[in-house]
Amino acid sequence: MILIFDYGAGNLFSLKCAVEKFYPNVKVVNKLEEKFDGLILPGVGNFDPAMRSIKKYKKVIDEAIRSDIPILGICLGMEMLFNKSQEGKLKGLSVLDGEVVMLPKSKVKIPHMGWNNLKIDKSSKLLKGLKDNSWFYFVHS
Repeated sequence: MILIFDYGAGNLFSLKCAVEKFYPNVKVVNKLEEKFDGLILPGVGNFDPAMRSIKKYKKVIDEAIRSDIPILGICLGMEMLFNKSQEGKLKGLSVLDGEVVMLPKSKVKIPHMGWNNLKIDKSSKLLKGLKDNSWFYFVHS
């Protein structure tokens, strides 16, 4: 079972439909109280409210990581995996060491939206079956 954690922001229907094309056993949940083979933390909302929704499941997430269960953070979902974010005052899940900060002003257009090649540096369960330089559509800031 792949779980998509709903912390109260965003339309998760498109994400669920996309995942179901590859893994038919997908469920959107607002509690992490059942066993799962993969977890997706989606990417819409504000850091502090999202952390308030998920912090009570930190032990579940830590155990999943120790058990080598894949976790995918999308946008805000990825931010929550770090120690903290400049976008909030609460502590993150501290799965990844570091702080999420704003990108410095540059000539690179933000948000980054469009097609680009994916560079795969090492093997990953998440990327299993994908070839280096595969095309993906990116929407991130």
